[in-house]
Amino acid sequence: MMNQHVAITSVGPVGNRAKVFVSYSRKDMAFAQMLVAALAERGFDAFLDKTDIAPGEPWKERLATLIAAADTVVVVVSPDSAASTICGWELEESAKLGKRVIPVVARRIASADAPAALRRLNWVSCAEGDDKDAALGTLDTALRTDLPWVREHTRLGELARHWDTQGRSKGATLRGADLEAAERWLDRRPADANAPTDLHQDFIRASRRAATARQRYWVGGSLAVALVAIALAGFAEISRRDAQAQRDRAERTLTLATGTANGLVYDLAQKFRNVVGVPAATIKDILDQARKLQDQLLGSGESSPDLRQSQAAALTEAASTLLSLGETQSALMAAKQAQDISQAVLAQQPNSTDYQRGLSVAYEKVADVLFAQGDLSAALTTYQAEFAIAERLAQSDSGNATWQSDLSLTHNKIGDVQMAQGNLPAALTSYQSSLTIRNRLAKSDPGNTGLQRSLTISYQKLGDAQMAQRSLAAAQSSYQAGFVIADRLAKTDSNNGVWQRDLSLLYNKVGSVQAAQGDQPAALTSYEAGLAIADRLAKSDPGNTGWQRDLSISHNKVGDVQAAQGNLPAALTSYRAALAIADRLAKFDTGNAVWQRDLAISYTKIGNVQATQGDQPAAQTSYEAALAIADRLAKSDPGNAGLQRDLSVSYNTVGDAQMTQGNFAAALTSYQASIAIEDRLAKSDPGNTGLQYDLALRHGKVGDVLIAQSDVPEALKSFQSCVAIMDRLAKADPGNAGWQRDLAVSYAKLADAYKKSQQAANARDALASGRAIMVRLVAQTPAQAQWKQDLAWFDQQISALKN
Repeated sequence: MMNQHVAITSVGPVGNRAKVFVSYSRKDMAFAQMLVAALAERGFDAFLDKTDIAPGEPWKERLATLIAAADTVVVVVSPDSAASTICGWELEESAKLGKRVIPVVARRIASADAPAALRRLNWVSCAEGDDKDAALGTLDTALRTDLPWVREHTRLGELARHWDTQGRSKGATLRGADLEAAERWLDRRPADANAPTDLHQDFIRASRRAATARQRYWVGGSLAVALVAIALAGFAEISRRDAQAQRDRAERTLTLATGTANGLVYDLAQKFRNVVGVPAATIKDILDQARKLQDQLLGSGESSPDLRQSQAAALTEAASTLLSLGETQSALMAAKQAQDISQAVLAQQPNSTDYQRGLSVAYEKVADVLFAQGDLSAALTTYQAEFAIAERLAQSDSGNATWQSDLSLTHNKIGDVQMAQGNLPAALTSYQSSLTIRNRLAKSDPGNTGLQRSLTISYQKLGDAQMAQRSLAAAQSSYQAGFVIADRLAKTDSNNGVWQRDLSLLYNKVGSVQAAQGDQPAALTSYEAGLAIADRLAKSDPGNTGWQRDLSISHNKVGDVQAAQGNLPAALTSYRAALAIADRLAKFDTGNAVWQRDLAISYTKIGNVQATQGDQPAAQTSYEAALAIADRLAKSDPGNAGLQRDLSVSYNTVGDAQMTQGNFAAALTSYQASIAIEDRLAKSDPGNTGLQYDLALRHGKVGDVLIAQSDVPEALKSFQSCVAIMDRLAKADPGNAGWQRDLAVSYAKLADAYKKSQQAANARDALASGRAIMVRLVAQTPAQAQWKQDLAWFDQQISALKN
């Protein structure tokens, strides 16, 4: 039996038209020819061939090539095609290649008589008695549906097959923008589109692995550049020892080599900032070698102040990259070296405003690292040194927008430290000072998008301080002002990833206010809008670790609201999506402290849901996974107060799980481990109200366990310590409603301990103190339902005690 099949015959100019392969039986040739002509009129490139398949001919290879080249396979349905071995093979090949298949009925058959692969599809009926034009219109629509995605399926499929036939050679993989586009294509499959094949996915994954390997080779190439610079330096030194006539040339060569080294360190630092697949330890080692090169070249002879300053700029950039990797010790060394160089250069030319600003930038980077290490006092002192220079420059030329911007940035940096210290009034003042400057700059140059963006950041920071003070209406106003600007910028350029990210972050900020106000549905809407942007950015550039991390954080935000709404299964799904990203990043680089910390946070959030669901063993497992990470990080950097505090928090959450399971002895051990860390941190920085607050809460937790163990005398001591600290904090900031309420709760626990120890008078005094606080809070904010409930509780307890 011989069947005739469509093969490559162009009908009209092919150009960039969608390609259609038609599978049919010889007895349906006239219908197939009509179909090809109709498709050509509608702008499609159909294949038609009248070649018979002779016995022994390798027809499968020829037809496989035709099917592979097609975007869509149209199957002419008839009793003869249903019975045809070759048509059946073509259908199998189409499925194997993941092709979209559209059945078109030429002669009616029962569905049960059709091949199984066709039964589940929608058929286009064009048999005798049907409206031919309507049928062709339906086919036209079907062929054009999701066409860009389908055509990319064809293109990538052909590339993948070429890669496969080449022995899966790295040389045949995708690169650069083509690889990024393929990854986006893989993630954006339309709901009803034909699925990518295993070969598609293997090809794209192999391309990413090859790209990562090339990245590592690029690193080696960068080091080769460094070796060239060293060679230049060596040549320069030798030349300097030769005749005087060669010395000028030697000095020029040395200057060139030094400039190359400085540029190398600067470029390496920038390119490594968000790289995936190169471990932090490797990046650190490369930057260390490049910095040694700098030192070697600059020590080879006299160097100009400009060369020294360029070295400082490169070191500052290196410090930024090391800090982003969590390598705080190395970052601090690089930043302090930049500071020392800048100070020496400025001493040579004290009137140079460029060198003054260079020193200011170096101070800022040193302070950034100290802040990340949790050394808030030293960070504040260093930021203030930066501020002194920035303020002097800004006052010397009020029209210099760069210097004014530097001053506004320094106000924000100081505000960040004050926020971390719990000095909210001072932080608010700093952020408002920054906002005033940026508002003035933005109004003077409304077309400057950089100034407009800076303004959104100031509004965000101001809102953060107001949120910390529980001034929710003020925070909402600040965030909304920033949102309006960010939304306007994002709409002017949908491809600007920085502006899109700003908008995503502001959606999250607005959501945080709505959540704090108890409007969980609105908060969820805001967080989901932020998540949609973060997801789009992450898919557009899978190699951008910053955007991947943003997506993980957005999933956590959505999960927080879902948990607050009681939708625990949805919250768990969101938190696990965040965990998957955090885990992937952490596995890329086990030495990146930032990513490791993110992973610990995700484990903690999952544990919180499991605890709420009543699955305490699972919660404890999740909490212990977070504790293991926190412990490892804290031991790797014992001087980092932030990591030490994370360890304290992890001990606290493990203790909570143990407490819920009734394992009071283990819970007490965990809480005491937490309190030991908090006590040490609080003593090292007595002005840090955040640390004092944490210490108060831990004393309360220890008191709770001791009450459960019936050790009332010791519990009383813990609650008294808690009240003493909370009272000090509340008096220091009477406008902080959160602290005021926490003090009232502490008095309630103290009263309970007094009652259990038969000290009724002291219990009444403690309840009266708590009630007085709640009376004030209710008077200040009558609409706050929770505070009214708290006040009613105190009234009930006092009444019961009297009876």
